[in-house]
Amino acid sequence: MRRIVVLDFDGTVAVGDEPVLAYFRGVAGPEADDVLARWVVTGGAGYRDGYGLVADWAAAHEVAEEVRSAAYAASRAALHDGTAAVRAPEGLADLLRRRPDDVRCVLVTNAPVQGIEPVLARLGLDGLLDEVVGDARKPDGMPAVLERLLGEAALPADALLSVGDVWRNDLEPAAAIGAATAFIDRFGADEGAPTFRGRTLEELLPDLERWWTA
Repeated sequence: MRRIVVLDFDGTVAVGDEPVLAYFRGVAGPEADDVLARWVVTGGAGYRDGYGLVADWAAAHEVAEEVRSAAYAASRAALHDGTAAVRAPEGLADLLRRRPDDVRCVLVTNAPVQGIEPVLARLGLDGLLDEVVGDARKPDGMPAVLERLLGEAALPADALLSVGDVWRNDLEPAAAIGAATAFIDRFGADEGAPTFRGRTLEELLPDLERWWTA
């Protein structure tokens, strides 16, 4: 193994706001549609993703933790059964198919791994990832995941590229050890100092391919 690519799930491999909208509806009711619509129109309004917005809204409105937990579980179920639709970035599946044999691709997510495989199948990505790591507890748990992946392959940190849409969770731990990073900066917040930056993963796919063929 010569290179390792770590891919985030929500907002990276699975694109679309329906899962977070389903979560927010379970927390806020009909108001969720308007709040999330304003979030998109205002370019993120300072939130790294929709889940951060939901967390702050719930805290400000004193929503009970059990309500939030039930709403989140329901939103994941909707994602897993296809009710909350997502899509794969255009060109991702083709890129993964033609990657060199010595490039390992691993999906790392904070979501439970149960139910993700059917989603990957609907996205056309089944069989294209070498490993799926769930319940990763990013950002605190990310260093241990990266250390394991590098240790198993006996590779230095600069042989790993982490790709994601939340700087603190997906990329900051990788940058801290000297790994490469590709930041999906959806709203152009200019956060962090990634190796590569783009508004979408589609923009970043040529960078990924150049990195792993270098």
